[in-house]
Amino acid sequence: TTFVHKKRLFFFDSEQKIIMSLTNTPPPPPPYYTQLNPPLPTNLVLSNVRINKKIDIDHKEQLDRLRSYLTMFRERQSFWIEIAVLDRLHYKNLNQQRPFHRFKRGMEVRRLVKRLKELAIDKEMERLYLTFWNAKMLEKCTGNSNYIPSKECIQYTMHRLIGAALILDKLKVALIETYRANSTLLRLEHFVSMAIVYMGICSRLYHLSHIWVNQIEECYHMLYKWSQCFPSGFKQKDEKVFAASNNLVCEADTLKLARIQSAQNTMRSKSSYQHKIHLESYMANPAIIAKVQEIKDEFNIKSNDDNDDDMMDFEDLGGKDFF
Repeated sequence: TTFVHKKRLFFFDSEQKIIMSLTNTPPPPPPYYTQLNPPLPTNLVLSNVRINKKIDIDHKEQLDRLRSYLTMFRERQSFWIEIAVLDRLHYKNLNQQRPFHRFKRGMEVRRLVKRLKELAIDKEMERLYLTFWNAKMLEKCTGNSNYIPSKECIQYTMHRLIGAALILDKLKVALIETYRANSTLLRLEHFVSMAIVYMGICSRLYHLSHIWVNQIEECYHMLYKWSQCFPSGFKQKDEKVFAASNNLVCEADTLKLARIQSAQNTMRSKSSYQHKIHLESYMANPAIIAKVQEIKDEFNIKSNDDNDDDMMDFEDLGGKDFF
């Protein structure tokens, strides 16, 4: 069903490979946020005398904000309680519900949560915070800091934040899919109590994920502005060598562009000949509205804007398709 989209991607990749072979240029290194466990750069901690004093910024205020984000990312008890209940439901209904589509959607949610947990974004924020004191425990971070992180150190954290945001965006799509798959049971009057529990968990997790990804975006922009004050931990010659094999570049819009690209790829991979616009991706990622409009114009898809909300609600209860 996604043959047309896969065919386009195949020809695009083929053209890229042909261009690289003709120009004899090696492919650029992948961004750090696309890697599961990228290596830490060297020279992470520098003396605070090397900080760029020409940039007018309150470092004490920024350090307090960093500590507040660290606290927020560590205190996710409500999120993990919902995940624990979801795990309990999974193991309790594994034998009975395994063949059904709705159960497989719940399994996808668990896989994404496992990847998010492996990312350990709270530990990464703690590592960055500790560099200002060159300490190994938070209890040692008292008084004035005499150290600063290198530019590569803070960019590494920013890439990990991008990775967490992309996983949370995918998790939001999977949660909507799981919610809608279980909502059909209400119409069929099958396993109603289980469906209500699943729908409640999905709605709460979606709300918590939405808050979390917004906090990650705020933290990213805070770190980006702050990173302009920190010098590189490499000498000029070594910095070029490192940049040739490691992509740690972080611009103001890197997070936004990565999220838009990921959302478009998700919608492309989940769309089909019959449903060219994946409804869950459209609902979970407002950033792809422009892309959705482009697809509508390309395939001459028409919808009544006045009745869109009613039609979406009707589809959530197992009714007709939206497009």
